[in-house]
Amino acid sequence: MSKEKFKKYLEKTGEVGYVIHSSNPIIYVSGLPSLKKGEAIIAENGERGVVFGMDRGKAEVLMFEMGEIRGGERVSRTNNLFRIEISDNLLGRIVNPLCLPIDGVGPVSGEKTPLPLERDAPGITKREVVSRPFETGVMIVDLLSPLGHGQREMVVGDAKTGKTTFLLQTMCNQVKKGVICVYVGIGKESSALKGVEDYLREKGVFDKVVMMITPSNDPSTLHYIAPFAGITVAEYFRDKGNDVFVIFDDLSNHAKAYREISLLLKNPPGREAYPGDIFHIHASIIERAGNVKISHDKVASITMLPVAETLENDISGFIQTNLLSMTDGHIFFDINELKRGRYPAVNSFLSVSRVGNQTRDSLDKEIVGKIEERLIEYRKTLEVAQFGAELSKEKQKALDFGKKMEILLNQDIKTIIPRTMQFLLFGLLFSGFWKDSAPGSMKKEIEKIFENVRGELFFEIEEKIKRMKNAEELKDFCEELAPRIERFL
Repeated sequence: MSKEKFKKYLEKTGEVGYVIHSSNPIIYVSGLPSLKKGEAIIAENGERGVVFGMDRGKAEVLMFEMGEIRGGERVSRTNNLFRIEISDNLLGRIVNPLCLPIDGVGPVSGEKTPLPLERDAPGITKREVVSRPFETGVMIVDLLSPLGHGQREMVVGDAKTGKTTFLLQTMCNQVKKGVICVYVGIGKESSALKGVEDYLREKGVFDKVVMMITPSNDPSTLHYIAPFAGITVAEYFRDKGNDVFVIFDDLSNHAKAYREISLLLKNPPGREAYPGDIFHIHASIIERAGNVKISHDKVASITMLPVAETLENDISGFIQTNLLSMTDGHIFFDINELKRGRYPAVNSFLSVSRVGNQTRDSLDKEIVGKIEERLIEYRKTLEVAQFGAELSKEKQKALDFGKKMEILLNQDIKTIIPRTMQFLLFGLLFSGFWKDSAPGSMKKEIEKIFENVRGELFFEIEEKIKRMKNAEELKDFCEELAPRIERFL
């Protein structure tokens, strides 16, 4: 079958090329005078590749399979740009960046649309401002670093600080709201990718997720095209009128793969040996997200959360600062917060959301203002207390209140907290509901609230909170609700 495809393209184009040198996963080809950059080529053994560059009568071709191609083997043009075939039935499947299934369930069925990996980003006249809130279900992010549909927000931090878990919680919350999710795992260990799959299946959302993965043992060329393929799949679903959420986990590995390819091609290295155009490549991917008009009265979005890994909390690395400058903010997972027992380990003081605030309503802004004010006071008091200074009663109250706020902001990895519950919990705290509670008993009471505030009671609370205009109304409502809450504690 593979040889038949080769012969078919050979007859169609009438040009034959030969491999003059191979440096796996890159081959150098001569003898194809009409070859274009970005064109798909096919080798005699059926392996596919894409023309990456042209240099003095030879073409540099990136190959995507682990097979060995030797000098002298024939290759043929296809006269087509390199494309991947995308179908609605990619949902609930695990595929590689070529959109070929790797989950052992069989081929992807349905009508397929071939799309190129590289497309121009939508122009400014086609874009809409970020105005709709994008809820992650993680309280510390939704309240202190809010996101909006169409936002590009970097998730940055050391390894094993909970970045992927946060992204999985966000995916689960968004799938329940009808958003299609595309998870792109780049250069991660197979065990970590299996953990992602298991989490999504356990939560019952896997059928609304396209899981595109390229494990660490795949060729660097597959790592390189993975984010291009991921955003292309996201654009396919967006152009059908869907809101899409895409995750790149992570772009640090993508940059390393491109550095490897670039060094093999003997391109001049830049800072930290990365090629100089890595900034342009990441920017060209990230700018394809956003809110886009797909018809006269319809706007669809791609919300993007690219991940970058740091070493010892250093966000001043080359790739990290590049991404900081081209995204709409960042959520910083701080290893020091993790050591303090905080989970998720988000440092809200060093996290930024440049456009998320414009999605907030008046109640949201007032509640968040109070939370930030109390957290700052708590941190200052904590610093003074560490030196053994004697604290006034006022300062002791601030310390106690701050500890209780941290208990609320701590969140189990399998817990997803809707906006209504976030406001209810902080409304109870500000109304003095836990004024005399010890931290240990407060944790148990929060768990019982989650267990019992469901069904009709939840919808009743949700409707009332939607109509509230300020924090005073929320406080009064929580005081009225307190006796009903106490019944099941």
